[in-house]
Amino acid sequence: MTNTVSTARLKLIFIALAVFVCLFPRSLAAAKNPDTPDLIHIQIADDTARHEMPGAGFLHDKHTAALKDQHCSACHLKEKDRFVFKFQRVKDGGYETDKRLYHEKCAGCHEERGKKGLSSGPFTSQCRLCHTQTGGIQSTAQPVAMDKSLHYRHEISTDVKPKTAGEDTNCSACHHEFGKTLNKPIYVKGKESACRYCHKTTLVEKTRSFQTVAHESCLNCHYLLHSTKQKAGPTDCGACHDAKRLAGIAKVADVPRIKRNQPDSVLMSLWLKDIEASQKPSKQFVNPVAFNHKLHEAKSEHCYACHHDSMEPCGACHTRLGTEKSQLTRLDRAMHFGESRRSCRGCHSEQVKSKDCAGCHFQMVKSDFTTSDCAKCHSIEKKWLDPMPEGKEAWTKIADEDIGLRTARRISAPDNRISIGQVPEEVTIQILADQYEGAKFPHRKIVTALSERIQKNELASHSHDGIYSVCNGCHHYSLDAASPPKCASCHGISKASDPDGRPGLQGAYHHQCINCHEQMELPKPATADCTACHQKRTKAAQ
Repeated sequence: MTNTVSTARLKLIFIALAVFVCLFPRSLAAAKNPDTPDLIHIQIADDTARHEMPGAGFLHDKHTAALKDQHCSACHLKEKDRFVFKFQRVKDGGYETDKRLYHEKCAGCHEERGKKGLSSGPFTSQCRLCHTQTGGIQSTAQPVAMDKSLHYRHEISTDVKPKTAGEDTNCSACHHEFGKTLNKPIYVKGKESACRYCHKTTLVEKTRSFQTVAHESCLNCHYLLHSTKQKAGPTDCGACHDAKRLAGIAKVADVPRIKRNQPDSVLMSLWLKDIEASQKPSKQFVNPVAFNHKLHEAKSEHCYACHHDSMEPCGACHTRLGTEKSQLTRLDRAMHFGESRRSCRGCHSEQVKSKDCAGCHFQMVKSDFTTSDCAKCHSIEKKWLDPMPEGKEAWTKIADEDIGLRTARRISAPDNRISIGQVPEEVTIQILADQYEGAKFPHRKIVTALSERIQKNELASHSHDGIYSVCNGCHHYSLDAASPPKCASCHGISKASDPDGRPGLQGAYHHQCINCHEQMELPKPATADCTACHQKRTKAAQ
């Protein structure tokens, strides 16, 4: 009996040791390699969805550093003098073929390095060190985008050569479209588009994925320049996908406008084509919008912030009823859907989160779309189209004139009857003074500072009608901007909230002032520094 127990215990100890031996190296690897931007999950495509093991985790930069003498050629083959970033092949060979290739080449390299006493990865018998669902390492890779600054640096680089000698720009080095007649990619001047318009997240028919195109185009160009001892961009994962290194990429201060035959301004309307056909506005006419294209370009880092599927006008896909290409999203919804940053309204709503705007907008009652002032944007009245303009230049001229008149309209708006002189210089808030003296509020100084911030921002200056709009930031629901009611008119002196959710007066004051300071990132006065606003009262005064 004793021998049987001892044998069973020995078996358990052996199993425990075996598990420890298998798991310890993996835990050690995780400890040495914290979350990283170069983690690649290798899972061979299998039409039958049959996988004996989980995919393998692969640390790319770690391998690149170990094989620095061989660089890309250690793992990648060339086709037409360009590296194809598949492992040891230029085309997939099928599940069994590719699985055998990985095992022979990867494990074979590890074992060969191990025999030489060099650092290496797992051997053939250590399957779970590569194929694991819980490797302890997570990818921190961030997407890299060709913003205006980075684009301009490539545009002016003498090392980036055009496809055809003698071209006055090097745009053809990267940009192309598919020429159906020639059945190959061709460059068409003036029709340059972002790679993402054709190259999607995954392979679509014969069009390669964006990831594949970006790596094969960018890395091959960088590698070629490096091989000839020229200055070029990086070839490691971390340089493009590590958050800190991305933030450290040098920015060009004043990037010239990218020229692609785009308009400076344009009229946007569902009904313009109908008007052109009938030569007069219909009864269902909605005023067109004069869109300042040049201004919006300057405020965006990418064209596809708005042109997300092609460089065509929005109405090409987003029609009155929507098309399959727009996933049946109508033009009016594409422009006004507040939950999407790609829509005009959604993007503008996002802008108010900046520290210059958030102080007021954070606590303002959000307006409903049905109560919005449509004329702010839809400002082209029927009289502007009588007689009917002829030709594209005439339509553009109307847009230019309206954009130029926006400042004049703001100045003459009725709400501007309130002048800065009507704003009290200082207001003392002392209705709740008990332990503290009344708070002296520099009213006019704050209104002036907010007004100046508004005037420095094109969107804000267009959206705010004079001082009245500034007043609404604090005096919500005020019917008379020149003489707003006291806060105590709606907020009771009791510290408890009303049943309808309105806070008491003390809560209303502190919530409004403190939240405004925090949203605008004002370091002073500090949230907990009571005496910065109201001095503590003496016992005699109490």
